[in-house]
Amino acid sequence: MNGNDEAEATSSDPRSVLSDWANQNDEWVRFVVGLVLSTGRPLPNEDTDNAYEIFRQEKALDKRVAPKVAALAAKFGVDEVEEPLSITRVSDVKGVNALIGGAVIEPHSGLTILFGENGTGKTGYSRIFKVLADSRTADAILGDVGLTVQPEQSATIVYSLGTESKELKWKGERGRSPFTRMSIFDSPSVNFHVDDDLEYVYVPAALALFNHVIAGVKAVQALIEERVAELTGGELNLLNRFPKDSSVYSLIETLGAATDMEDLRTRAAFETGVDDRIEILRRAVAALEANTVESQIVIRQRSQRVLSQASNACRSLGQFDVATYNGWLAKRVELQADHAAFRSELFKAADLPTEPERTWENFVSSGEEYSAHLDGLGVHDTDRCLYCRQSLDAGAAKLVGKYSEYLTDKLSAEIQKVTSSIDEVTRSVRSIDLAEVVVFLQESADSSEPPAFVTSLAALQGIHAGALSAVDQSSPAHESMAEDLAPLGLLLGEVLHATSTELATLKSQALNRATALAEKQGELTELVAAGELAKSWPLIESRVKDAKEADRLKLLSKALPNLSRSLTSLSKAASDQLINQSFDILFLEECDALRAPKLKLEFVGRQGKAQRRKTLQGKHKPSKVLSEGEQKVLAMADFLAEARLAGITAPVIFDDPVSSLDHRRINEVAQRIALLSEANQVIVFTHDIFFATTLLSLFEKSKRCTYFHITDDDGKGKVTRATGPRWDTLASIKKNINETIAAAKAEEGESRAALIRTGYDWIRSWCEVFAETELLQGVTQRYQPNVRMTVLQNIRVGALPGAIAVVTRIFEDSCRYIDGHSQPLASLGVSPTLPGLEAHWKELQECKKTHDDASP
Repeated sequence: MNGNDEAEATSSDPRSVLSDWANQNDEWVRFVVGLVLSTGRPLPNEDTDNAYEIFRQEKALDKRVAPKVAALAAKFGVDEVEEPLSITRVSDVKGVNALIGGAVIEPHSGLTILFGENGTGKTGYSRIFKVLADSRTADAILGDVGLTVQPEQSATIVYSLGTESKELKWKGERGRSPFTRMSIFDSPSVNFHVDDDLEYVYVPAALALFNHVIAGVKAVQALIEERVAELTGGELNLLNRFPKDSSVYSLIETLGAATDMEDLRTRAAFETGVDDRIEILRRAVAALEANTVESQIVIRQRSQRVLSQASNACRSLGQFDVATYNGWLAKRVELQADHAAFRSELFKAADLPTEPERTWENFVSSGEEYSAHLDGLGVHDTDRCLYCRQSLDAGAAKLVGKYSEYLTDKLSAEIQKVTSSIDEVTRSVRSIDLAEVVVFLQESADSSEPPAFVTSLAALQGIHAGALSAVDQSSPAHESMAEDLAPLGLLLGEVLHATSTELATLKSQALNRATALAEKQGELTELVAAGELAKSWPLIESRVKDAKEADRLKLLSKALPNLSRSLTSLSKAASDQLINQSFDILFLEECDALRAPKLKLEFVGRQGKAQRRKTLQGKHKPSKVLSEGEQKVLAMADFLAEARLAGITAPVIFDDPVSSLDHRRINEVAQRIALLSEANQVIVFTHDIFFATTLLSLFEKSKRCTYFHITDDDGKGKVTRATGPRWDTLASIKKNINETIAAAKAEEGESRAALIRTGYDWIRSWCEVFAETELLQGVTQRYQPNVRMTVLQNIRVGALPGAIAVVTRIFEDSCRYIDGHSQPLASLGVSPTLPGLEAHWKELQECKKTHDDASP
């Protein structure tokens, strides 16, 4: 290697790239990169803690103790080559998809074919490999769903790692090393390989260094975030120690990195004797809070209300004119007497049932109102009764006229006028409210020391009661009421004035006392807060210090995402050199070999991960454009390129790789798998007999192939070693013909007839196999894709005409007798016989003997 080549290798080597990048960053980053380069592994937890400590000391968060981290020198080396893995035996399978026990699979170091029809159990074995490898499409393995108690999943895997033979007692674990190196392709993985942004299963050790460094950086970042959460989390319950009304409360509530500690310190009371001062203030506040003035105010307010009510009552009673009231009463008595005489005279000859009284007057008034109503409607008939509508005779009409005359009497109007005057004079008496006075008098009656004005209140109540009684009974009131009321009102007014003056004085005293109480309470609140501030000062200092550290850590951590992004860019460049460019070449080779569609590859690595994406023109996903078969071979090309990129050192497993493929593509896939198995162990699961026989034909010379047939003859998953897919042989058909003839001899009637037809069905099959394997010597065979020209010389040409004549004749007779072929009308009613069947069978055996004895 010359100097230029060495320089180019240095600049492209991931170790050199990482060293240069680390030397341009902080010490703690160099520490992380240095450990990753020296060990080739991710940072263990203790080294992550050390990196975090270096970070703190480097950023002056802690005192510097750790030595300086020197610049890194470029480190080079060769990635370790993994020892090849090969599976040599799979046995003792239990608890997997109802597979029967006792099956043994011994894969070849080249190609192993496990052939079986759908539902025979081969999927159970393939799932074991997928779970061991923890492949992208590994399914959960079920046991026998028909069993209540499921046996534990297990299997014995014998394998070789390099030159050493080993054994694994598998217990259902997922992703067991070294089997995770196996590459597995199946139908569910097609979508991953076609459409997804797929990460590489294999990552070179040098490229993995980037992932380890990114993980180390993120681990330090996680410790920073954990420390921030620790510094800012948790409740100190400081607020509960301070009075909410104090000026310090809001400062404690917003305690943080921005807190002015000098200002806060000036508010603290560090001096001695603070508790004594607080106790003195508390006593003063208690004395001011025990205020008797308020109770006196309440008493005076009650007295003021009572006296105000009493004074109002005095004024109202003073407005009551007793002389006028008594005069109107006398006037009304006189008018009522005159009115009674008029009424008696008016209805003397009216033959009324009783003397006119109040009910009768109401009756007359109601009739007059109804008559006026009918007049208003224009329907009143004076000649008829208002109610029964009968015609009025002369006497009745005269009585009705007297009713009207009675109602229009002037005396009645005068009485009404006098009554209204009485109501007006007595209104002031009726409007008086003494409810408060009455209750006060009742309470005072039970008091040992009632107020002096209670006597005046009682006298007022008596005067009011007398006046109200006279008014209610329409009886004359005492003329002396005004004389009794005057001095009483004067006295109550004086008492009311004195009470109001005392009340104003008490309220003023209460206001001054409240002001003093508020001042003392405020002084006490601030002193308590200042004292508590001094006691909590160490805790407050620690809290503020933590908040400042948390703010610094948050600020410093903002640079870490940029650090990861720059490292991701370097990783992507290295990935492009080490993986993507190589993969691109390998992928195109596989597409050519499998005749897969050509499309565009994009490499979209993020977070230090290498990823690939396939697109068609217009950024369309391949699955939206390609057929199912094209997608299958495209996915297989991607799969094989990825496996080759890793340098295949473990088995490559294909699970039904040719479903949806035509015969031409099946042949191409078979040839590619055969080529792959020349240097690697390949295991193929398939139910496609054409694919299986194509693979077998490709290994006819090399013999680097083992074939296993999986059936459900004795239960799912029975494994039998064989040379190829099973089809009918002359020996097996001969046995069936002899057994059918023997059974027909033992039966009669329709049962014998049915067995004879079955015998001819077997004879027809014997003729086909005889022609294929004996007459033509297997030059062309069913399920074989090729013509075996090498055996053409083995055909016994001289014996062919005679054998062909016998076989063709008996084959045509057999076709007439079996249900699967239509018959001409002439022979439709002809049934085969047992002697005829025996004769035909004997003739065929003689024909075979004659042919076998002939020379090629």
